[in-house]
Amino acid sequence: MLAAADVFVLASRYEGNPLTVMEAMAAGKPVLATAVGCVPELVPDCAGLLVAPGDGAALEAAMVELAGDAGRAREKGAAAAVIARSRFDAEVMGSAYEKLYAEVT
Repeated sequence: MLAAADVFVLASRYEGNPLTVMEAMAAGKPVLATAVGCVPELVPDCAGLLVAPGDGAALEAAMVELAGDAGRAREKGAAAAVIARSRFDAEVMGSAYEKLYAEVT
């Protein structure tokens, strides 16, 4: 389903650190999400759009905005993929955990 999508949308009121956002970014999808939990840390402006939780009108407007500008959506998706490779790759994450472990032991 993700491969067929043009945009990934997550309209949550509460989140921690949603793996689905990282997966969508790795798949090169622009992310449209509510600014909850760690989502703002995961999705910079270049990779998607964030709206306030519970603001259905803003979510709708952002969907229309991305649907109406396929080029912009593709640019955000490409940026999302670059960010995902640089921040969420298993090797990158493993190295970060090793570094953290060395600092606390």
